[in-house]
Amino acid sequence: MNPLSNKFLGLFVILVVMLATLTASSPIPELDKRTPVLHVSAPGPGRRAIKSIQNVSWWCNECSSTDKVIIKVKDARGTFVTLTGHNANSGTKDFVIDPSWARPGFTYFVEVFLKKNPSINGVSNSFEVFATKG
Repeated sequence: MNPLSNKFLGLFVILVVMLATLTASSPIPELDKRTPVLHVSAPGPGRRAIKSIQNVSWWCNECSSTDKVIIKVKDARGTFVTLTGHNANSGTKDFVIDPSWARPGFTYFVEVFLKKNPSINGVSNSFEVFATKG
């Protein structure tokens, strides 16, 4: 065998061993330090009737069941309904699409966030409201 190829093989083996050692000794990130992500699964997209009762649903695997959430029904003009939920881990809350603030043809959405840390938040799909006869 060629002496040059022996040197190359030796250097290659040393490089592989060093890389394996560095990889094996790297600390594994702790799962407890994940950033909480709040998911808002309802209301979904679509149209909603004024005066109807709607449901907000949320979940957050990394949030505590003892943490409270703030729920806001909003559009580009501002916030129209503010509610409090009592389980940040998973919960639901009803709200009414009230004619005092809801306007036919306008699009709204729901934001849910942790009361103790508003930067941990989630937003629902947007939904349009419409008026019904009677």
